[in-house]
Amino acid sequence: MAALFDRFTKKRSGPPPAKQASEKRADAEEPKKETTAVKTKKKEAKKVESRGTPKAGVYAHLLKKPHVSEKAAVLAERGIYAFDVPVSANKTEIAKAVEAAYGVHVERVRTQRGIGKVIRRGRIAGRRNAWKKALVQLRKGETIALVEGV
Repeated sequence: MAALFDRFTKKRSGPPPAKQASEKRADAEEPKKETTAVKTKKKEAKKVESRGTPKAGVYAHLLKKPHVSEKAAVLAERGIYAFDVPVSANKTEIAKAVEAAYGVHVERVRTQRGIGKVIRRGRIAGRRNAWKKALVQLRKGETIALVEGV
């Protein structure tokens, strides 16, 4: 019966016996050193990630696909590339995404938005999806090999 009520009794806060204390202390010191080393490595890893060098995976959802058209091909010769992006994306996010994905320097981003048109099929009315296109201008001399030979 005493075991049932052990959780309600106060534990003794006195020092443990000498033999057990020396064994516990020797065992306890080694893992603490390892955990502090692991913690410092984790802190260093966090510092490396927060240097301001974004990875392509962070912004991967912002570039749906390159926009392929005759006009986009003409602009690509001048160093301006077109991408289809989500409607919620802003210019700074788009610039960071292109820099991270292709390793280039973006000078300017221009965006175009299209509101989905209402389409009717008899009495049934539907709506096309809204879209957004980004025109990204790179530094002179930098290029992106998006679609070649088309």
